Amino acid sequence: MRTLITCFALLAITCMSGCSASILIPPLPGPMMIPSSVGSVYNAYAISTDERGFQTIIEDEMLETSIQGDILNTAGLNIMDLSTYAYNGNVYVIGEYDEKEDFKRIRKIVRKKKNVNSLTTYLFAEDENACSRADDYIVQMAVKSALLNDDSVWGASIAVKSIQCNVILMGRVASVNEAIAAKHIAAGISGVKGVKSFIRSTRHNKYRKQEQRIAAAMR
Repeated sequence: MRTLITCFALLAITCMSGCSASILIPPLPGPMMIPSSVGSVYNAYAISTDERGFQTIIEDEMLETSIQGDILNTAGLNIMDLSTYAYNGNVYVIGEYDEKEDFKRIRKIVRKKKNVNSLTTYLFAEDENACSRADDYIVQMAVKSALLNDDSVWGASIAVKSIQCNVILMGRVASVNEAIAAKHIAAGISGVKGVKSFIRSTRHNKYRKQEQRIAAAMR
């Protein structure tokens, strides 16, 4: 069934992107440092189970690219390994920083964006004794592969980032149980020091929106 959904999603994305559009294929761990185009295979998989809607996904992609570009183009800002993710305008900046001042500047850059609903930073100070970039990539690949191959989770909608062999999970899944399962799978991979999950379930988001509507009505 998932294979059929994926095929339809790929066909839909290809049609919406236009026949002449290039389809970029990012690495398995998730969005690249500069996020991929909306016509990517990663998004084609994810969109079939994403509650955000196509327009919101586009806006989130543009927000990711804008923030990442501003960070990269800021003079004197020494970034080691940094990735930006956005879901419904909720931004996550994951990576390493060199100086404490760099950490503050990164947060300031993101907060200048008008369409940022919230900001979560999960940054590690540079550590020469930590595992290498190559080790991080191997861990990312192993975790992403495990998520894709496990029927208890819809792994294509989960982004994976490894910093100093600490795994960070982001994305949207159907249920809280699926989010718990994803964290458990990641923790069982060899070489993983720890797992931090920012995954939210679609059901949780629906309850949150309902609570917001009730709160607004009570004012």
